[in-house]
Amino acid sequence: MPPTEELVAILGAGGLRAAPRLAELLARLDPDAPHEAQLAALEELGRFVVAGPTQPGVAVQGLARLELVVVALERVPEARERFAATLQAIARQMRAVKLFGEVGLPNERGLWAETTDRLARRFLPEAPRTHELAWLVGRIVRRQSDLAWLGPAADPLLERLAAVAPWQVFRSSVLDAITLIATRIAALGTGEALRARSETQTVRDSTLYAVGAAPLDQLPSLIEPARRHLAHIHHALEHAGVSIDVVYSLDSIERGLSRLEILLALVADDRPSYAIRSVIAAAGNGLLGLRSFRQLVGDNTRLLARKVIERTGRSGEHYVTSSRREYWSMFRSAIGGGAVIVPLTICKFLIKWGHFVPFLDAVLASVAYCGAFLVMQLLHLTLATKQPSMTAAALAGSIHARPGPHQLDELVLLIARIARSQFAAIVGNIITVVAVALGFDLIYRQLTGASFLDPADAIASAESLDPLGSWTIVLAALTGVQLWISSLCAGWFENWIVYRRIPEAIEHHRLARRFGAARMARVARFLERQAAGFGGSISLGLLFGFLPQLGHFFGISLDGRHITITTTSLVLSASSAGIEGLGPDTFLWGCLGLVTVALCNFGVSFALALVVALRAREVPAEAQRRIPAALLRRFLRRPLEFFVPPRSDDPSPTAH
Repeated sequence: MPPTEELVAILGAGGLRAAPRLAELLARLDPDAPHEAQLAALEELGRFVVAGPTQPGVAVQGLARLELVVVALERVPEARERFAATLQAIARQMRAVKLFGEVGLPNERGLWAETTDRLARRFLPEAPRTHELAWLVGRIVRRQSDLAWLGPAADPLLERLAAVAPWQVFRSSVLDAITLIATRIAALGTGEALRARSETQTVRDSTLYAVGAAPLDQLPSLIEPARRHLAHIHHALEHAGVSIDVVYSLDSIERGLSRLEILLALVADDRPSYAIRSVIAAAGNGLLGLRSFRQLVGDNTRLLARKVIERTGRSGEHYVTSSRREYWSMFRSAIGGGAVIVPLTICKFLIKWGHFVPFLDAVLASVAYCGAFLVMQLLHLTLATKQPSMTAAALAGSIHARPGPHQLDELVLLIARIARSQFAAIVGNIITVVAVALGFDLIYRQLTGASFLDPADAIASAESLDPLGSWTIVLAALTGVQLWISSLCAGWFENWIVYRRIPEAIEHHRLARRFGAARMARVARFLERQAAGFGGSISLGLLFGFLPQLGHFFGISLDGRHITITTTSLVLSASSAGIEGLGPDTFLWGCLGLVTVALCNFGVSFALALVVALRAREVPAEAQRRIPAALLRRFLRRPLEFFVPPRSDDPSPTAH
């Protein structure tokens, strides 16, 4: 090896600070040294690149240090020979299949097993695995910042590195990894979970099976057909339902195909700089993920989110209006829904005044809520702020399926449609609630000589809506969470009904001999159409009924604030005590509380649905950050579009 001064002259001014350290590291590369010493030398050289000495005036330190290493290998024959021989010696004694074919890809270990394994890695000393290349790379890449230099700007340097480094020594391991991934894709793709949703008639006809059986030179041509096969399975989920096994299999196959593309490019090109960068990024991020609890939770929540929205169902289509005809139809159905809310609110007061034991109170309240929501469903009426799960999938899909400069156009248009649909529902509900509540209190006063609420109850009810003097904002946001959870339950129950083929089982049940095949078929179709509504209505009723009693158990108030129910309470309070009896300030603060409740109900449920959908579709963070600005531009340009539909019935988005 040349002296340090000579190496500085070779590296140029950029190597003034790093040259002594680099000279020392290159001198330690010795193909005749013990295996552990070779690993230590290569680890320190890798750490020099990802986290070595800084150079003044350099923006990307890792790239600058990588360039020093490449220049040294190009211009110093002794260093190049030492590096190549040491790398070959290490490759002969280490297994690399796990690094290329398993790290960063989904595995079949459960959440509990992964959690305990990561806890052990974090708090217990780890025995060295000197014959596993993944262990060595994990010793080099220790934190996310170690990969900060790994961008497109690194490609020229990686191409130069590939020209002087014998990276082909890992070719055999890469080929084994390709075989391993292809075999796993074939096994998952021909399993019962996906086979039942495939368009192929036999296992041998499956493109995913062909991926596992094809020779290396035919694999690149099978990637796109395999993705089209997956797209057909995705479409079939709408009719066949989805389970967590299906979601896991689809996710594993999709990620396996992406890894295959990288590895195939690595072995097909003599100087594959982009493939090398992709492999380093995949392996590095995968190794970091193996040590990260955040990554573990994120991966599992992403799979659960995909299960939630993978099958969108038909449960919420009527909650999003495109034309004026649909808009006014929504408004009319909301008027009918408001008429059901008043009796529900009256029942709620009666149950409260009954002073029942907590469990019976929760049961009676749940029955009242569930009954009212089911009546609205069966009569095709609308309750404001319901946020169906299919809306979230449509929102995320509008980003996922339309890349480019106008990627957010369809999303913003969908948000505008949802906003005006919910506006129509809220206005329709409130108009009816006000009229029916006033009429009820008038009739009640005529029959009994007193208002439904006494002055004390009226004042207490109105004061509970003060957005600043009570927990109204928190409880309204909690109601938004409950609305969102009920939408998940609606999608889950509909999916469960379809996945288990319950309608078909009912249609062909032996009771058809007694009641007739046509009647059983009608029952089956009715259940299939109403399954989502049943799941959402019953779950929301149980949440509204039992959660307040759970709060009482812990000494906190969890009595939700829904816009229609709180409006009924305020109208009955004003009708009973009068505005003067309530106090003008109390009444005005109550009205402001209603606005706050409406915004929290809709905003929280909508935000949660959108976050889950974006997470499930893995929408890039950059696109997510652009959503608020795009939405604001649309609102400033066409504010009325968020409240009433345009005259045209054409639902196509307008380009920005």
